[in-house]
Amino acid sequence: MTVLKKSFSLFLAWTVFLFSFPVAIQAQDRLAVAVMDLEGRGISAMEAATLTDRLRSEMVNIGIFQVVERGQMEMLLEEQGFQQTGCTSAECAVEMGKMLGVQAMATGSIGKLGTMWTLDVRMFDVGTGEISKVSSRNFQGGVEGLLGLLKLVVKDLA
Repeated sequence: MTVLKKSFSLFLAWTVFLFSFPVAIQAQDRLAVAVMDLEGRGISAMEAATLTDRLRSEMVNIGIFQVVERGQMEMLLEEQGFQQTGCTSAECAVEMGKMLGVQAMATGSIGKLGTMWTLDVRMFDVGTGEISKVSSRNFQGGVEGLLGLLKLVVKDLA
């Protein structure tokens, strides 16, 4: 009876290992990214924060990016004494990315010119400090229409 239990336990352990191995490999293939809050120009801070959250969600949904959650990002930066306020330059984004241990940082802005909305997002390679990808999209309509535009932006960055 104990031989049967040992055999079953060994079988169960191997099964768990074999099924978890592809998941670990898949997570390694994704690009680790942290997303800074989008700068709002002509919209409220709350709208900019909501759109930033949606950008993070869309990046996760596409399956190519491993995105650091906002709360986790803030906690890690606070532990290291980093002030995120006023951090808008590429150099600052790269420094933040190094502290967070990610491969890339996404920054950008949402603005309104007349009746036209503009959404610009840049992806920085934390290792080199260079812009690796850019997406610039325009939209005419209500602010809620920007939610759909974010899917296109994420596809541009993929």
